[in-house]
Amino acid sequence: MSLFVAFVVLAGCASTSELSIEDEYSQKPGEGVEMSDFDFGFDINTYRIKPESAFFSIENGIPETFQVDLLSNNEAQQNSGFRVQVISTADVSEAEETRREITNWLHDEVPQYDVESYLLFRQPFYRLHLGNFYSRADAIEFSRIVKRKFPDAWVVHDQIDPNKITRKQAVVTD
Repeated sequence: MSLFVAFVVLAGCASTSELSIEDEYSQKPGEGVEMSDFDFGFDINTYRIKPESAFFSIENGIPETFQVDLLSNNEAQQNSGFRVQVISTADVSEAEETRREITNWLHDEVPQYDVESYLLFRQPFYRLHLGNFYSRADAIEFSRIVKRKFPDAWVVHDQIDPNKITRKQAVVTD
């Protein structure tokens, strides 16, 4: 091992010919090695990019997934509304259990609302949303009822189903 280390040290300290600054800059323009002196097996000049045409072939197109269609944007605005988010969890079984629990509770305790529930997955969480409200005030009124059972519920902005708007209905008692 020590022999190897000694060899590496000696090889690193081996003398080389000294270069002077004059030698480095003594070459005149046009002298020395040219690209044409090498044989590449093909004409390298045909593959070179000319400065005047270097930027004419670049296209800055927007990928289709990011292009905004004005029709769908108007449709998205029509479907813009509010829902009440009850839970956000990474555990799908907990979200499903909460959905069953709140559906039963709403059916028994809050019959004046016919509420749709939505279990959404937005990575990495499962979110349970209730209702379809155009106005934030209606969503807040409904969230106050939901907070009796689930105090952590809150109103969120979401895309709603305009055919299933949640409204308070008069309860008919027998």
